[in-house]
Amino acid sequence: MKTPVAIACALFLLTRFAVAGNDLGLDGHDMVEPDCDALSSWYECRDIEDAPANVRRGFEYTHNTSSTLGPDGNIKFSDGTPYSTATTACSSCHFSAGQVPFGTPLWQTATNKYEPDPVTGLGRYFGPMGYYRDIRDSVIDCFRNCMNTDRTLDKDDPVMDDYVAYMEWLTEGIKDPAMREDFTLLPPEAGIGLPRIAGVSSMRANPDRGRRQYRNQCADCHDEDGPGLGEYRVGEDRPRTPALWGMRDGHSRAAAFYRNGVLAAYIQTHMPLDDPNTLSAQQALNIAAYINAPDKPRPDGLADTFFCFDDLRDGIPAALKKPADWLVGCTYPGEREHFEAQGVDYEDMVLNGPWSALTAWRQERIAELQGQ
Repeated sequence: MKTPVAIACALFLLTRFAVAGNDLGLDGHDMVEPDCDALSSWYECRDIEDAPANVRRGFEYTHNTSSTLGPDGNIKFSDGTPYSTATTACSSCHFSAGQVPFGTPLWQTATNKYEPDPVTGLGRYFGPMGYYRDIRDSVIDCFRNCMNTDRTLDKDDPVMDDYVAYMEWLTEGIKDPAMREDFTLLPPEAGIGLPRIAGVSSMRANPDRGRRQYRNQCADCHDEDGPGLGEYRVGEDRPRTPALWGMRDGHSRAAAFYRNGVLAAYIQTHMPLDDPNTLSAQQALNIAAYINAPDKPRPDGLADTFFCFDDLRDGIPAALKKPADWLVGCTYPGEREHFEAQGVDYEDMVLNGPWSALTAWRQERIAELQGQ
């Protein structure tokens, strides 16, 4: 029987399992054991036991990051510095090492997702933001934005080679050669689209209510203090869970989960662990807003440089293309002033919504620039 191994960064479950075993700790749970029969129309689950050594190492780095590359791990830079200083694992965002539907899987990562356009030289994935980054740049970004490291691995580091080998190995499970080449042909659960809450752009989050809902629905696993003890929580009768905030272990302002609309969809889809899809959209959005509230300690990550490219070939600044629920990077001239002149708390609107008015304003500016 094949052992299914289950990368935005990110958040919730860190259950460990051995490379050579099939005991994932929570048998049958859809965040831990992918349903291979459900995936079978387009994907064949891989057997990590049969994988080459470099792939098995890449899997361990992805799923058991802190115990391999972290402070207590034995894989370090040549000067003894750990690759990661956080207790967060890649599986904190890319559930069970990247093979869980709608759990930011890695199936599509080694396709043409990062292939540069022959004319513009920009990648398909990051291209709309005005720059080119390959798969190795993306791994580095994750270390900066989710592992909060001051020092990141080089693109030719052997650890990087193993990460890429693991992602390429996952991609080989895609049955259709066309899908294997073109990530846009994959089904939504393969990671080309994030979980979504219908109508979320017209909703407003309430972080105060989220505080109470967090205590009722989340604190048993994540602790009331959010940072908790991450992957090092051992000998306890519950899953090991990563930090939800904190300067060392929490996701940064540049991580996809800093967007309340995205985090809320993940919460509703995957949480609570033993009873997912039971929270209402409003409850999930409130909890996300509480987790990402401005009073929580959180690193900046790469936030200051996101969406600041004005020399795009289509003439549309990246600041007009960024998600409306992401308070990072540059802002298009006049945007903040437009809403504050109407008595709107701009930063509160971006964080908590509703986002429909902001999206409409940006679309109007794009139309003006295009001469429509």
